[in-house]
Order: sequence, then structure tokens, then C-alpha cells
Amino acid sequence: MSDLCFSSIDSMAPRLQKGEVSPVELTQAYLDRIHALDGDLHAYVNLMEESALEEARTAEQEIRNGHYRGPLHGIPVAVKDQYDVAGAPSMVRIPAATGPGEDCEAVRRLRGAGAVMLGKLNMSGLPGGIKGACNPWNLDHVPGGSSTGSGTGIAAGLCMGSMGEDTAGSIRNPASYCGISGLKPTYGRISRAGLAPLGWSLDTAGPMTRVVEDLAHMLQVLAGFDSRDPTCSQVEVSDYSADLKAGVAGMVIGVPRDYFGLIDTDPEVLDLFDQALAAFESLGAKVRDVTVPSMEYATIANGLLYSCEFYNICRADMDAAMAGEASESRRARLFIGAVSTSGDYIQAQRMRSRLRREFNEVFREVHVMALPTNPTAAPLASELDGLDAVNKMLRPDYPSPANLAGVPALAIPSGFNAKGLPVGMQFWGKAFAESTLLRVGYAYQQHARWFERRPPM
Repeated sequence: MSDLCFSSIDSMAPRLQKGEVSPVELTQAYLDRIHALDGDLHAYVNLMEESALEEARTAEQEIRNGHYRGPLHGIPVAVKDQYDVAGAPSMVRIPAATGPGEDCEAVRRLRGAGAVMLGKLNMSGLPGGIKGACNPWNLDHVPGGSSTGSGTGIAAGLCMGSMGEDTAGSIRNPASYCGISGLKPTYGRISRAGLAPLGWSLDTAGPMTRVVEDLAHMLQVLAGFDSRDPTCSQVEVSDYSADLKAGVAGMVIGVPRDYFGLIDTDPEVLDLFDQALAAFESLGAKVRDVTVPSMEYATIANGLLYSCEFYNICRADMDAAMAGEASESRRARLFIGAVSTSGDYIQAQRMRSRLRREFNEVFREVHVMALPTNPTAAPLASELDGLDAVNKMLRPDYPSPANLAGVPALAIPSGFNAKGLPVGMQFWGKAFAESTLLRVGYAYQQHARWFERRPPM
């Protein structure tokens, strides 16, 4: 069971196509593992066991009859509760998604590629009474939010691919804390139609998998224009696997190292990051420091935009939320959004424009930028109690600048700390350069091979 559940999409797809493994066998292996482990992990909030097996039987028959749809055909996946799935009502209390009777566009495309939908995954901010997901590397530690179940599910072998959503790092945070790969594509690369909104000008749907090549397979299906999402881009979709294995020789990696000094970062995280940079140099890449002056203010600007847009979406829920019926972080966003002015919002937009100009200048000189994903490994859940959520949202951090600028960002493991917890690094690229990020991530992944480690479940 474990060997099947820790396989990659890339390695499993040809086995399914050849009939060496059946979609039913694979799906049942995941369901068995979910039943065995998820009572402790709480990755799923809605397990769609009956329909998943029916979809697996359909996929098996289609493949047997020669109607193979591609690498996702028969692959068991799951999505964050924020995504609308037909027959699976969302628990997140955010309005304006399509509702339980219709799949969101991302789910529709996954199903169209033949993927098997296992169910909906946990996330931060769900109503009280729903236990939060745990980190499979150590159950006392958080998996990172807000795509908590998406990170836990992949790391623990409870699905082969998952969908997260990144407004301020919510794909990359759990990827880092759970030791997996996560991609925040360029803003507008994947349709958000049917995705419950958090911040309209920031929300980005993206895949999470164990290895980088699986991100490429998922993005290939998900990317592309959708008229139902007015922010969805019409930029041509690349072949994301074409140059995946081309290596990094001759590529230039920029490091905004002066920015690191603004963030209280664990020395172990910085040491693993520097070891990864040395590995890139051994693979033929060049590493150089770069400076992006406006990054100092990017987290504040991102937090302000997020809060104002979130408040506008959820203000009808304000009284109940502020009365204690919501998480501290949700109340903090609503509070900041409620007290901010139109002038504050405009200033944040100006900072966004300045940051984009500065990013464009840097990307004329380097292929990607590299930096840690988070300043520490996953903290203990008990350590988060009592944190000042407002100040936390407005301090410089590692993920937010990519959200503010709308550029793609890839998070991958960079090692493990002395306690055996995963540590991550991330890469940023120019708009719609996901292929470049995947190529860089794959080169390091194959060199370091951190994905071969499994949580001690």
C-alpha cells in the first residue's frame, strides 16, 4: 500500500496506461491509507469514497479500451475545501463560490484529464469544531496554512496530487513545512472560477505534489484561459515538461540577501539554503546577490490589499467573526480591512507597481531569484497560541513579495533540521516563466533527493 501511495504521477502514469496497475487498485490503496491514518492527521474534511471508486472504475475501463487521456488519467487527487466540487459543500464560510452543485473550473479540468477526485482537504479558518490538520513529520507541529490539508495529504501519502491556493504564501508555507513541492503560478495562469475568494487581486490557484515533475503534469492540465474568470490570462500555455531535464548550467540565480536581514531566520534554515546554492554552483549555475529595494514594504502592502479585499468579501460576517466565531488571523484581516482607508489601498497598489518594475529589472539580469520559504521549520501548534496576528501580518516575510508582484513561485525542500523537520527554499521567476522555475527545481531535486524521505507515520 505505502509503495503505491508514495509513487509519483510521473512514474505511475505509464504503469496505469500499460495496465500494470489499475486505477481501482491505486484509489483503494489511498482510501485504505486515509482510513488508517487520517484519524490522527485530519487532512480530509470530506472524503468522497463512493464517487472516487466509481470514477476509478470508469478510468480503468477507458484505459483498457484504449481511450487514455494522459498522465493524470486514473490518478487520485484532492482539493482544498476552498474549491467547489459537485456534491461536496464547502465548509469555509466565504461567499461567492459556485456552490455544491457545480465543479469549479480547476476541478472540471482535473476530471476532464481523467483524475480521480478523492475529496476535499482541510484548511485554516474553518468553523469551530473542525480539528486542524497535523504535520505528518511530527503531529505536535503545524503543517502550514492555509492549505493545511493539501500539504498534509501529499506528505503523508493520502493523495498523489492536491490543489492549494496562495494569497500570501498559502501553497508555499505547507510545502515548506511538510517537505513537498508546491507551485504558485503567475497570477491569472489558472482559472479561479468557483474558488471561494480571499483577496481578488492576489488569490492564485496552484498544485502541490511530492516531486517537481508532477507539478508540471498538473499545471499542463490546469493552465489556460477561462472566460468565467475575468482575471484569467490568455497568454499561451507552455509545454511544462519539455525543458524540465535541461539542467541549470549557465543559468544565473539571484539572491536578495540584504532582505534576509529584515527577517529573524533560524541559522539552520540559512545554512541549508547556502548548501543548496553551493549545489547549484556545482551543477553549473551562477549565483549572485541582487537588491530589490521595495521588498522591505511588500508584506505590508500585500497584507493591506488582502485585508481590504477580504473585508469587502466577508463584511456581512463581521459581527459574528469579531465576537469570537472566527480564528484570530481571520479577525485580524477583518479588523485591518475595516479601519483602512481608500488612500491606504491606493498606496499599497502603488507599492505593487513599484515592486513589479523592480522585479522586471532584476529578471533582466537573472533567470530566477532564490530565497528561503519560511524563516523556521514548522513550529509547534502550541507556539502559535497568543501570537499578535496583526503585527505578524505586517512584518516582512519570505512569501508575500511574490504574491504582491503576481510572479510565479516554486517551493521545494532544501533539507531537514536537527529535529528531523523539513525546511524549504523557493524560487521566483518572471511572469509566465513557470517552465524555468520547474527546470531549476527539478535540477536541485534530482541532486539532493530529499523527496525520498518519508514521514515516520
